[in-house]
Amino acid sequence: MFKKITFVLMILCVFAVVPALADSCSTGAFVGTYTRASPATDAIGDGNLHAFLFQLTLHGDGTVTQYWTGLPDYQTSLGTGSINIGSWKCRDNGNLLVTLISASYEASAADPNFGTVADVRLWRHFRSTYVFDITNGTTITRTKARTRSYLPAEDPTDANGGILGTLSTTPLVYNKLVATATDLQLP
Repeated sequence: MFKKITFVLMILCVFAVVPALADSCSTGAFVGTYTRASPATDAIGDGNLHAFLFQLTLHGDGTVTQYWTGLPDYQTSLGTGSINIGSWKCRDNGNLLVTLISASYEASAADPNFGTVADVRLWRHFRSTYVFDITNGTTITRTKARTRSYLPAEDPTDANGGILGTLSTTPLVYNKLVATATDLQLP
């Protein structure tokens, strides 16, 4: 009788644990590209609204890239930035930890040493660290974020350098981009 009870309890534990693992980092099922729309804004005050998209790609080898479609918008007037490149790892609690490094460029007036047109120049480097909850197979939620800012001459790979920003705990939802043939089937 004791063996039967033990066996039944083991089976119940398996059924209790498997669904929890399905939405955790340990399964690796989260690898892929996720998007999050940023609200439409009027960047220069001319009444034209621009909605941008964050594109976060978690690669199976532990690397990550994030691109924001607003980077090239008005780059010679407002500046621009680089793609965010970094790495991810699973935490013991099942969350996903992501660290990204990027650069931001400011608009620069024409310089006769480089040419006669306006340009951009390095303004800052940023090292951002995020924590994501893996909600399900198609959604991850950023639950924590903090960024360090580095001057152009500082090393953005120095985890203790730069100026540490404030902690953000505002949840931001990213949805997985899933390949679909739906548009191909429309008239």
